[in-house]
Amino acid sequence: MSAPTQHAFPAPVLRDPETEAGYMRHYVPIPVQVADELDALGVTHVEGTLDAGSGACSFRRALHRQPSGALRLKFGEGWLRDAGAVVGTIVHLELRKDPDPSRVDVPDELATVLAQDAAAFEAWSQLSPSRQKTYAYHVRRAKQSSTRVRRALSVVGEIVV
Repeated sequence: MSAPTQHAFPAPVLRDPETEAGYMRHYVPIPVQVADELDALGVTHVEGTLDAGSGACSFRRALHRQPSGALRLKFGEGWLRDAGAVVGTIVHLELRKDPDPSRVDVPDELATVLAQDAAAFEAWSQLSPSRQKTYAYHVRRAKQSSTRVRRALSVVGEIVV
């Protein structure tokens, strides 16, 4: 059973003009009141739902603080596509504190590959949780199982030195 929603609010999907290309150039600003409450609770990672009305997706994200002090949640194009959102869309966010921000949800295909190679498992164990999450997300985003397996093998090739 998931934790109850602590915060729910509408917000626009924006694009960071400082980021030319690449991963996570889209974001949703966190309203000041919500940011203040999250700060007061010491929350740095959240989980929740991003809903654009035509679709929704669940997420686990770190909060990103801007030099101005404002908080935002960054999303890649895949997340937005899953939620049916584009830049300028007003989305509905539901947030709650992530009870285990270091937890990594490893896709089955990656878990299988790691279990079959002791050196790969050891190399994986030495990675930071954020790096593990990045690799796991890369594998999980593939639509076909065969692509997820290919990506899992590629990850192992990258981490085993």
